Amino acid sequence: MRRRPPPSLCAPSTLIVRAQRRLAARPGWRRAADPGPDTVDPVIGRRRRQRAWLDGWEAVAAERLAQWTALDDDERAVVGGHVEWLVRTKHWEAARGFELTQEMVVTVAAHAGLLLLGLDRHAFREVRAVVVHPRTVTRRGVWSTSIRGVVTDGPRRVLGHAVGGRGPVVLSWAAVERDLRQRDGQNVVLHELAHKLDAVDGLFDGTPELDSTAERSRWIQVCTDEYRRLRREGPGDGPLRAYAAESPSEFFAVATEVFFERPAALRDERPELYDVFRHYYGQDPAARASG
Repeated sequence: MRRRPPPSLCAPSTLIVRAQRRLAARPGWRRAADPGPDTVDPVIGRRRRQRAWLDGWEAVAAERLAQWTALDDDERAVVGGHVEWLVRTKHWEAARGFELTQEMVVTVAAHAGLLLLGLDRHAFREVRAVVVHPRTVTRRGVWSTSIRGVVTDGPRRVLGHAVGGRGPVVLSWAAVERDLRQRDGQNVVLHELAHKLDAVDGLFDGTPELDSTAERSRWIQVCTDEYRRLRREGPGDGPLRAYAAESPSEFFAVATEVFFERPAALRDERPELYDVFRHYYGQDPAARASG
């Protein structure tokens, strides 16, 4: 039987209540409910939400993570540890009045836990927050167009975005839902989290942190050869879609999607590429799926 926390921990401090009332009295301020004796301290409220999100998370992961059934008990336990760590240590936010649910949080955290299965948690040290939008995300800035040498600074609608440094991972929930329904090798959660793995050294260059100089050299050689071939020949019937040819960073993110979502196809058609990803992620999803 869980013990209830002492009343003093649940009651807001007098200073917080007074500050909330002063803000509510300002002209133009959207007035919230008047804080009364049942108002929960923000820290306590956050912990309660975390507990609610983690309560029965395995059932959500089993439904939303396609790879869950192929994981053995030890792998599920490791993923579960990562899920709890991510839920408790990262900031989770819904944009535009959207409301976060357990399904959303656990879906993202379980995919992140899968990526971390053979990595150290330190690889996600720059992931400080996850922001979920209901639909597409509008980005502003300067980027290249499909016409060589032409750039634009107009708004751009995207399905996800990984901000460099300690910036957030931003996701469209509609895109997440679409990928989970279609199961066609695309996965926006894996894609954007892969960008954060790529940029952990400060550069979106398609090369994550690797253990040795030899491993880094082989990574660069294999990925550069595949990237150039994709740009030269196009995707054809291969496992990598055309977007992987946009840049080395997009190549890494798209290849990560395929490595986890269509591992057998990547292994059979691009064995060297599969092998360097297998070494980096420390897992063999093609063998796991066939076993």
